[in-house]
Amino acid sequence: MALEVNIQRNKDVSLWREYKDEEGNVLAEFKIRGIGYKPYQVALERANNQITAKGFDVAKASPDDKLFHELLLEAVACHLIEDWKGVVFVEEGPNGEQLKSEPAYNAENATKLLNMGDLGVSLWSFIRTESEKIQSDANQYRDDVVGKSQPSTPTRTSTRGSRTTKKSKEKHSA
Repeated sequence: MALEVNIQRNKDVSLWREYKDEEGNVLAEFKIRGIGYKPYQVALERANNQITAKGFDVAKASPDDKLFHELLLEAVACHLIEDWKGVVFVEEGPNGEQLKSEPAYNAENATKLLNMGDLGVSLWSFIRTESEKIQSDANQYRDDVVGKSQPSTPTRTSTRGSRTTKKSKEKHSA
């Protein structure tokens, strides 16, 4: 008798996706990680924990506190975007002129893109949706190759129809 276990080294997956306008023109490309990427999941937990830890006392809110949606945008920027092509920042220069730059991907630039860019929420939605699709496809492929695991013991899934519970049995016997 032997228990065979497939050891998985890397469950992370990322793919290039095109961000298009309404006419179908490619505006930029993003290398997006699957939504199961562990650092992203940790970032989401921390965002939720921060909200819980700060409490509901609105009088203690400070200018340094981040809004929940800002934390979500930052989590996507830092962890689901792995790289990009064709992203151009247009910023106002010291004399009011429009300065264009094509920044390299890094977490700081990605956060700037999603939090301060005029397309930030739209890009966030696109990246989240694509990330979910990428992870779903990867999970399906894994299940097809490795096979879905079966429960080790048969269990009763429904307790419907059973009118007695442990507590009610204790009441009746007392």
